[in-house]
Amino acid sequence: MLARPLTSNAQPSVRKREIFGWAMFDFANSSYTTVIVTVAFSVYFTTLVAPGSRGDWLWGVGVMISNLIVLGAAPIFGALADGSGRKKHFLATTWLVCVGGTAALWFAIPGAVILALVLFIISNVAFAMGETLVGGFLPEISTPKNVGRVSGIGWGLGYFGGLACLLLIRPLLAGDFVLDNLASLRLVWPLTAAFFFLAGIPTFVLLRERAQRVEHRSLTSFAAEGFRRLRATGRSIKRFRELVKFLSFFFVYCCGLMTVIAFAGIYSRKTLAFTANELIVLFLVLQLFSAAGAFAGGPLQDRLGSRRTLQWILVLWVLVCLAGAAATTKTAFWFVAMGAGLGIGSLQAASRGLVGLFSPKDKSGEFFGFWGLAMRGAYALGPFIFGSISLSTGSQRIAVMITAVFFVIGWVGLLYVDEDKGRAAAEAWREERATGAT
Repeated sequence: MLARPLTSNAQPSVRKREIFGWAMFDFANSSYTTVIVTVAFSVYFTTLVAPGSRGDWLWGVGVMISNLIVLGAAPIFGALADGSGRKKHFLATTWLVCVGGTAALWFAIPGAVILALVLFIISNVAFAMGETLVGGFLPEISTPKNVGRVSGIGWGLGYFGGLACLLLIRPLLAGDFVLDNLASLRLVWPLTAAFFFLAGIPTFVLLRERAQRVEHRSLTSFAAEGFRRLRATGRSIKRFRELVKFLSFFFVYCCGLMTVIAFAGIYSRKTLAFTANELIVLFLVLQLFSAAGAFAGGPLQDRLGSRRTLQWILVLWVLVCLAGAAATTKTAFWFVAMGAGLGIGSLQAASRGLVGLFSPKDKSGEFFGFWGLAMRGAYALGPFIFGSISLSTGSQRIAVMITAVFFVIGWVGLLYVDEDKGRAAAEAWREERATGAT
């Protein structure tokens, strides 16, 4: 099923198994976002670890702190990875830290609010760093003609990873989020960690490190090199104005997207009274629709162009938010979830694809670091705003309705992004580097 789109426009040095290995990291790390952030641990935290009216706010604070850490570190981390020629090594480090932090959530028992938040923050920071680094490989394994398709394959395969992990943990959630089921609930986190570890192995077996490895140096030396590369990027950023504009508006609409990811399970549980088993089934369906959105969004992006595709997806998101706020029955919310699934998969794939399109290969780590910065900044702000509105108004419905504003602003902002100029800037940089002009 994957062989045909992977090789149609690929670079001669890229084999289809390598693209598969790259996409498998999305398959692996989706277990973390699906189980820990969206479906299970977020609900477990707000129901048992920190129950009551402040649960939403505390969860928003945890999400905010972890992403503020990433906000400051992601560009430097990406520059270090590029500068050392060890992107794959850095990726492996974040993978193992996230796996370990996720397994350690077993110690997050009811009442242990601080410990639960610290462990979540550690694992979430490592996850975010890894997500940024794996995105930095995209320009190396794709071409401008198939970048949307390759990115979509990664996101689509990722949703099947989330689905597989949900099926794996479903028996442990059968007893619902109650104290009587605490022993089973605690096993969910190390089981998710094991899934992430095992599913991530193919990436490190199949994905190549193409950058020339720099001789061994101290961390201080690598940090200095990272800052030097960032300063160079800052001086040349005027040449990548379309990327800067896109990342600015990506940040805005991503505030809405990350809010949905962080609070979808909590909203379903608290406002619409979904049981644990109903949540699992709901998100199994959502994963399938997200995968469909990612797979369909890639070819659509290659055919219609990235900006137009993103704007159509943002219209869908506005409708999803308004319908979600108005839904009063579980049946109605099922249809909302299907639309959200299509929107999540297609929006993430198309956004990452556009960054890849605007990024010269030798700056991919840095530019995807800025992409990660924008995404994590949005992840810090959006859920915190949602939690604050929910706490102050006592209504999650109002918070969901306000979330639609992020998508509206993003749609308008994309009108000012010129896709052709963005691609031309990246190509001009590549040509100048090839001739030694920069």
